[in-house]
Amino acid sequence: MTVRDETTQTPAAQAEATAQAAPPSRRARARAWIRAAVLVVMVVSAVAVLAANREAVLDALTEIEPWYVAAALPGAVAAMVAALFVWRSLLADLGSPIAIRDAARVFYLSQLGKYVPGTVWSMVAQVELSRDLRIPRRTSLAVGVLAIAVSVTVGLTTGSAILLIAAPGVAEHFRLFLLALPLLLTVLHPAVLTRLLNLVYRLLRRQPLPKPPSWTGMLSAAGAQLLVWVALGLHIWPFLVGIGADPAEALPVAIGGYALAYSLGQLAVGLPAGAGVREAALVLAFAPLLPGGAAAALVVALISRVTLIVVDILMAALQRLIARRRPVTPIP
Repeated sequence: MTVRDETTQTPAAQAEATAQAAPPSRRARARAWIRAAVLVVMVVSAVAVLAANREAVLDALTEIEPWYVAAALPGAVAAMVAALFVWRSLLADLGSPIAIRDAARVFYLSQLGKYVPGTVWSMVAQVELSRDLRIPRRTSLAVGVLAIAVSVTVGLTTGSAILLIAAPGVAEHFRLFLLALPLLLTVLHPAVLTRLLNLVYRLLRRQPLPKPPSWTGMLSAAGAQLLVWVALGLHIWPFLVGIGADPAEALPVAIGGYALAYSLGQLAVGLPAGAGVREAALVLAFAPLLPGGAAAALVVALISRVTLIVVDILMAALQRLIARRRPVTPIP
């Protein structure tokens, strides 16, 4: 009688074991070093923004009770979670569904790229990190562009609608920017999007998208983005109340004003995370609510920015810790 050797492996299992045992190639090692260097640059850039606003924020914190700052954190974290689902739903809609854990790793690490001058570094990081999950570059790049388009379109639409009802005087400051809404809504039509993206890839001599965007996917992303704007409004609302705004009057303006201001900051190509543009728009939106006027509104804008930077850094650090325990094997 023949006794079967329990240690015998199938050819596929032997190949997998060999691949795991083999040392990383020179190219893989080089890519690992480049990734580490880029991550360091992104972290340093985020910390530099914190340092640049250090004195102003420390002065601002003397004007607001600490518990108001603590009350702002849940909204900031909820906004980042909702933003993850925007990105992940767009990725799935274009034919590359991935697990939440993998999506969180790519998304939160790449978010530090928005603090590097040039705007595109967040998308570049997403494209590079997505390679580990065998997501085509053209897909991850398209998702990065779509995420910004959805964010800006929903932000301008939501913000203007809320402010026109709750604070018509504030909405007047942003009326010129609303002229872009018809164009953005047209571009976000799935048929138009597909033609535009595939035209760009054709000009770049790349293959078309594996799967075109759908109405279901775009509406799902838009719904999640609406939650992002509500959460960010709830994040900044305690700052407004802590500095003297009426809570009931401030809540709709916090949501609508922040959606408009953040969206305009995203359109400011070249500025790290819309620095300057977002703050100017927030001052216009919040100054009428506060006893201190524009000066108090600038305090709120600065504290908000620092809070979001800290949350971004903490979310990225958490993903690095998780990645050390359960790393994704890079594609050589």
